[in-house]
Amino acid sequence: MSSGVSTPATDEVRAVRSGRPVSRVGALVPALGVGVLAAATFALLRTALVDDAYITLAYARNLALHGTWGLLSDVQSNTATSPLWVLLLGAVTFVVRRPVVALGILHVLVAVALTLSLTATARRTRLPAWTGPVAAVAVGVNPLLLSSVGLESAFLVLLLSLLLLTAVQGRALPFGLVAGAVFLTRMDAGVVIAVVTLLTPAILRRVWVAVPAALVVVLPWMAWSWFVLGSAVPDTVVIKTLQKSWEQYDVTNGAQMYVEVYGLTAVLAFLPVVLGGIGWCVLAAFAWTGRRARDEGAPRLWPWLVTGIAGLAHYVALSALGVPPYHWYYAVLVALSTFTAVAALGVLFRSVEVRPVGLGAGLAAVVVLVASAGVDLRAGTPWRIAPIQTNWAEPSQYTQVALGVQQVLRERGGPQRVTSPGEVGHLAYVCDCVVDYFGDPARVQPMIDQVESEASPLGKRLLEWNFTHRDAGAAPVPVAGDLFRFDRGTEPPAARGLPTWPVTTTWDMPLSDIVLLPAGGL
Repeated sequence: MSSGVSTPATDEVRAVRSGRPVSRVGALVPALGVGVLAAATFALLRTALVDDAYITLAYARNLALHGTWGLLSDVQSNTATSPLWVLLLGAVTFVVRRPVVALGILHVLVAVALTLSLTATARRTRLPAWTGPVAAVAVGVNPLLLSSVGLESAFLVLLLSLLLLTAVQGRALPFGLVAGAVFLTRMDAGVVIAVVTLLTPAILRRVWVAVPAALVVVLPWMAWSWFVLGSAVPDTVVIKTLQKSWEQYDVTNGAQMYVEVYGLTAVLAFLPVVLGGIGWCVLAAFAWTGRRARDEGAPRLWPWLVTGIAGLAHYVALSALGVPPYHWYYAVLVALSTFTAVAALGVLFRSVEVRPVGLGAGLAAVVVLVASAGVDLRAGTPWRIAPIQTNWAEPSQYTQVALGVQQVLRERGGPQRVTSPGEVGHLAYVCDCVVDYFGDPARVQPMIDQVESEASPLGKRLLEWNFTHRDAGAAPVPVAGDLFRFDRGTEPPAARGLPTWPVTTTWDMPLSDIVLLPAGGL
């Protein structure tokens, strides 16, 4: 017989079942702990950002300090794949004046916000509150996601967690606003938005509210980009379309390539995908059992099942496009699989009947987290290079090349820019003197012409409409020479005596030399 007296324990149960926060302080302390971990990981990786991260940093710096939307400080371009992330990073850079410092601040804030978001979702779905911090830590030490810092990956994961939270809450207006932010952060994540919308009845019933809210976020940017930058979508859509696979590897089987090159590090990076699949089956079994038992106090597992489906759908969509296996393309799959796996762990611990299984799964999770942290530290302190990446040179070597090129150009006079050897981000960030199609719209134009010539009649009409305001006849940025990467020992005799910088291979590539050739080649 109940005494009707409220106790801390019964308050906890009622709060979890109602979805109300048990304690704001109780939620904030783990989030701050994850923030401290994020600060430590950034100290570890800040000198080892991958080359594409520097494209984003250059855009943010030029926006903040020069008012230019472009890779170069004085040339407007449209190759920032993630406009919203550049805008946010640029805003913080405007205040602190140093892009890498701005990135560190946002890295910590994103980790804290991710923890709070996942904790709120866990409570609303009647899972243990620790589910949120554990999932955030698992994401925060994953070597693949850490190797993507500087790109939009972590920010996108945060937005997807907020999308999940607003879906669980059944709030169509915030859901639409977050969906718009997701789209402006990474347009291919529209697949995730579609899956979550279609599989969440509360949102689907009010899609007439969610869609306009998303458009309010998306359309102003796309209109400005269309009129001012010459395309409603970034030029990288065309660039990536033409890149296709790396020999036999594209995003479909790219994980195999990374495992072959990086071994245990890559295994631990992609392991959450396997664990997420197992966790999805566990959640599905509990959801079916709870439905048959008509247990009103059972956890709401459908949102976590949708999360797993959405991550897989994103991977399938990228696979259908046949894009190259850039490691950050797997961030959505790895992160959402991690959420699903940790949610399953929370269910196992919540159920008294299977708690021994949960203890075993929890021990395995601890082993995975410790092992992931171990491979992170094995890369050095601080990192010299990211543990998973596909660049042609170490970051410090690209810095030396950029400074060397800058000195040569100053001594020679004339045009103060050269073309890139194939990777442009770090070089352009350091010296603002290296250009390719990422920094010069005129160098993208042949690619656009090729895509239009190969498109269907409808596709060609859409492309022509998209590029209505583009200056197709613009002259390329003048250059004084061309950087070219030769495999060590393959340089032609005419290249001897020219400015040369040796670079060390950072993955499965031969040793190389970067040579500054005269404009137009030898």
